[in-house]
Amino acid sequence: MKPIIETVKETLSAYLSIKPEEIGDEDRLYESLGIDSAAIVSLLLELEQACGVAFDLEELTPEHLASVRSLALTIQALKDDE
Repeated sequence: MKPIIETVKETLSAYLSIKPEEIGDEDRLYESLGIDSAAIVSLLLELEQACGVAFDLEELTPEHLASVRSLALTIQALKDDE
């Protein structure tokens, strides 16, 4: 099974039309990658399917969505809670 951070990068790369290797672990979703608040919802829906998790939008904080790594760690925590 591939690491979650790789799945996040692949999903982001498809969404942004760039190569996964162009996305760094510490890239910030909003500032570095230019994802806006409307797009983040679509991205989260795609990641739910790709990773087999369900996000509680009311519990997500800006810190969860700050960077590629923080998003991957959030997904890992959801998987660990299953």
